[in-house]
Amino acid sequence: MTSSWPTDNKFLNGPFAPWTEENEAYDLRVDGEIPPDLRGALFRMSPNPRFQPRNTDRYHWWEGDGMVCGIYVRDGKAAYRTRWVETDSMKVEVRAGEAVYSGFANGGSQGRLLEGAPPGKNVANTNVGIFDDRLLVYYEGGLPHALDPESLRTLGTYDFQGGVDVLCTAHYKIDPDTGDMLFFAAVGPTITWYRADVETGRIVDSHSFDIGVPVLMHDFVVSRHYAVFFVTPAQFRLDLIAQGQPGVIWDEDSLEHGVQIVLMDRRTHEVTWHEVGGYFANTHFFNAYEQDGELIIDGHRITRLGTPADRLSAPVGSHDWFPPALPCRWRVDLTTGRATEEMTSGIAGEFPKINDACLGRQHRYGYFVTTRGLTPDTMSDGLARHDYLLDSTTVVDGPDYLTSPSEPVFVARENARSEDDGYLLSLWWNRSTDLSELLIHDAADLRRIPLARVKLPSRVPFGFHGSWADHVTLDRAVAATDAG
Repeated sequence: MTSSWPTDNKFLNGPFAPWTEENEAYDLRVDGEIPPDLRGALFRMSPNPRFQPRNTDRYHWWEGDGMVCGIYVRDGKAAYRTRWVETDSMKVEVRAGEAVYSGFANGGSQGRLLEGAPPGKNVANTNVGIFDDRLLVYYEGGLPHALDPESLRTLGTYDFQGGVDVLCTAHYKIDPDTGDMLFFAAVGPTITWYRADVETGRIVDSHSFDIGVPVLMHDFVVSRHYAVFFVTPAQFRLDLIAQGQPGVIWDEDSLEHGVQIVLMDRRTHEVTWHEVGGYFANTHFFNAYEQDGELIIDGHRITRLGTPADRLSAPVGSHDWFPPALPCRWRVDLTTGRATEEMTSGIAGEFPKINDACLGRQHRYGYFVTTRGLTPDTMSDGLARHDYLLDSTTVVDGPDYLTSPSEPVFVARENARSEDDGYLLSLWWNRSTDLSELLIHDAADLRRIPLARVKLPSRVPFGFHGSWADHVTLDRAVAATDAG
């Protein structure tokens, strides 16, 4: 059920409001028909505070305890399970019976930590997916956690066979040619690139370099030969967090040249810098690829992110934190080094996704959720498909006033014949029931009425990222967990 903490903080109400129970259900009601070739599991992460935050006025969406949702689909039927990720820091708060750790985004007061308690909180709330036959939950303030892919029971932290010692990004990429995981860690001004082998889970390539400022480095993207990072005024300041002040700040004065694109050659580790100019922040990327001597990067950008450095005592509200993001394309001339920017659609949105088989190579289609209305209680309000060849965007609203769709996940049909031959899976909020629904759309023929509406028995708090595991991948991970 929904929590009833007295606060008008947007991130503790409506589709963001905490859900106080772990749930499971089988043979869920389905309106329409689940495609017979859709077999596997959709995993999603939500920030879901287990206890009332110490400072409800300053609580931010990014700070909620991680709750993982698994929707298991096979033979036209669906089952459902949610569980909190039992991190060491959550166990401290469970023993205390209340929130102990302060917020890091907008600051706040810290409770008394008992001896042996982790100094900071790993909220384990950002992304989830199967790698190395483990269901891994990611949060870039600490190591990933491994979960049982069937029961969702927390098994402990995962360090890539000892290859990662502190933390790694929540945004990993899977190389479509090798299956290897590509990711990075951002610690202060130092970026470390990693590649983990798909067969062993071991780190087989890494390289560290300095970007000069502690940028809030949330997402990155890769082409066939490059890893791509943006240096922006959005920063993550551990020193301010320690003082109870906002830790996510906007500091244009820290960048002498404005925004820069940093490329690391995946073959040689050579790092080059390319000035875009101006002040903005990238949020998430669709993809990047090389074509005719250029590196082409598609993603979303916003005009600012975080509390301005000159007003730390008065953190900004949610829509000031997240002004509308617009789809953009950046080009880097690989001969001259010149970087340019252009807007690709005037429809504001977030959480861009592609068919992951196109990672690092030219894509035609991009999918995202729209943020057209900036309503008081939601962030997203529709589902969009952009066709880069036709330069057109299709947008659909939810049926029966469903709203607040999650990041869409693309799942290819069995024996798919084209890039868009597949399904889009997303979670939507039903205001009238305060529950969530899984909507399955035809990615090639996006319509308001989906192929199927799967009615969930609880509300999945509006969250960040997730992934699909096909039945082969899922069954192998379940077997490996049972054997271990």
